Amino acid sequence: MNTFSTTIRKSDAIVAVLETQIVNGMRGPGVRLDERALAEEFGVSRTPIREAFRQLASIGLVQDLGRRGILVSKHCASDLLDAFLVVAELEGVAARLAAQRITSEVLQDAHEANESCRKAVSILDVTGFNTANMIFHNAVIKGAKNRLLHDQLATARPVIFPFRHHISTLPGYMEKSLKEHSDVLSALSKGDANRAQSLMFMHVNLQGEQVVSLLRLLEKSG
Repeated sequence: MNTFSTTIRKSDAIVAVLETQIVNGMRGPGVRLDERALAEEFGVSRTPIREAFRQLASIGLVQDLGRRGILVSKHCASDLLDAFLVVAELEGVAARLAAQRITSEVLQDAHEANESCRKAVSILDVTGFNTANMIFHNAVIKGAKNRLLHDQLATARPVIFPFRHHISTLPGYMEKSLKEHSDVLSALSKGDANRAQSLMFMHVNLQGEQVVSLLRLLEKSG
């Protein structure tokens, strides 16, 4: 078995756990993450822990302060809202272009992804919903057929992923998101570029506002 691939798989699993803990406030802002202790906790060597730290740092959830160690980042609500605003603007433009350029095959992919979201909602499968939700948004971005926009989103989106995924656990969120997806799909199907852009912008930006509200509650309770 390829040792590098095994390390990456282990680190991905560790990242998923630590993301959830950090976003939920279980590992609060400023808390030091001890490499040795985490290796023991997860039953792995230090190599996948280091790779997990690298991934978490790349999306701003932790800070590598050298000799001071790895610290959980202090999430500034205004900065996070700004991040969602930027992604909302970019995904809105992607939806606008997709309304003009999307192929029938990619549009069908988006419909199928939303149907998977619907099934996940019916059985309260948050993980399944988040997976299908990503496929839906990726299909819209692909439908825009704009390489520069695609590259910008590839850089901007990972910063908000952990928070975007976390709010799927909030009561009623998945059902609301499903309806918003359906509205976007309707606009894409009709080639209504203005409406597609407006709907997608509001969909993503409202997620940001919900995340910020959650962060503020965590700050007060911390």
